[in-house]
Amino acid sequence: MHRLKFNGILQEIKEQYPNIDIMQFLQEKLGLPDYKAEELAARIEKTCLQKTNKIEKKSPRTILERISKQEFAPKPNAYSLDCLSEKEFGFFIIWLLDALGFEVHPEKHPTRSGFDLVATKDNETIAIQARNYPKTYDVSDSIVLISQEAKRIYECKRSIVLVTAYFTHQAKHDAQRLNVEFWDKDIIASKIDEVRKKANLKVQPKFPQYKGSLLQSLLKFEETADFMIEPRSGGRYDLHLAGVKFPLLTFQADGEEVFRCVYRINDDKPVREHEGINLISRDKDNKIIGPNEIQAYKLIIQYLEQFLT
Repeated sequence: MHRLKFNGILQEIKEQYPNIDIMQFLQEKLGLPDYKAEELAARIEKTCLQKTNKIEKKSPRTILERISKQEFAPKPNAYSLDCLSEKEFGFFIIWLLDALGFEVHPEKHPTRSGFDLVATKDNETIAIQARNYPKTYDVSDSIVLISQEAKRIYECKRSIVLVTAYFTHQAKHDAQRLNVEFWDKDIIASKIDEVRKKANLKVQPKFPQYKGSLLQSLLKFEETADFMIEPRSGGRYDLHLAGVKFPLLTFQADGEEVFRCVYRINDDKPVREHEGINLISRDKDNKIIGPNEIQAYKLIIQYLEQFLT
């Protein structure tokens, strides 16, 4: 194996761990058979990846238990939570808790695979462990001990464990005994539906009215219950449907003028920015090509409506 190639693969694993099935990743990248991929994955975890933090002092495999291929049958889920990056996951968790009526304190403590949060609701302080775990593992009863320790450290009355996977039977048993509230990926999906149903009952429309400029109108989507805006470099923004990894739209502005707008879903499949469909762009003479701003906004709404039905 070429050392430079392997070093690149190893770096990718470090950046995505533990939100990655290392064995499967190695098979896809290197074409290794099962036994070799499993052996190499174990060596990588042992030598490169096992770190500790102030609460999660056990190794990842005491928290996560691999699901056998026979047991692993993913349930249909419209929200690809297990695919979210660390930044996207943190953004999503704050949005969801806020929409459900939790007042999230500004302190957010990063962990190996997510965040510890402190929130209040109904005059109670709540320790929340939000973990972005891979779908090929179940979360063991060790998470209950972590939750209890976090509850003590942050001096909270209640605790909630929120994960992008499922829990083992023993974990559920211990959580019930110690009064720890569990949210697995199915419960999170139901919470998202709950937020959206509440939003649909409001008098206000799903989409903001056009006002001022195309840029100002698009940034207003941040105030809706369904969409989130993620700023990027160079005046670029990604518009996300809450809880979905891939952006639906990317737009870029110079001052108040949007000079580029790209649809990021093509034939029901997410595509990279340079592969998307341009609604607004610039030609070689730096002239903006596309509809005027009001018409562009109408077309953007028509495009986004399909994802809310």
